[in-house]
Amino acid sequence: MQKESVLKQQVEAIGQHIGYEAGEEMVKRFYDKHPEQQYGNIVGREIIEKILAQPNCAGVTILPAYNDLGLRQSVLVGIDNQGQPILNFNVVNASGQIVSEEGIVADRMETGWGGKEESI
Repeated sequence: MQKESVLKQQVEAIGQHIGYEAGEEMVKRFYDKHPEQQYGNIVGREIIEKILAQPNCAGVTILPAYNDLGLRQSVLVGIDNQGQPILNFNVVNASGQIVSEEGIVADRMETGWGGKEESI
């Protein structure tokens, strides 16, 4: 039980504020090395909050992908305290029955920062 708590704390604590200058330099180094991959994705607060609100969600993993148009995209998936994707989970519905819900796997983002801006 204690090991699970430590793992949860580790996943939940991943990431830190690095400041504008450090972030800008990191992005610049990537863009300088890969000018053909200058893009970014905008993700809305609502979908991020929905992912994080899933039972046992400790964080979000962001995976590179291509959409149906062949454009670079990111896919977001909630992860549990062991770093495993949340693909389904159980909830109690209004009738008091335990039912399985599909975990949120999100895309449909706005592209920007160098890529063609279009909503997919």
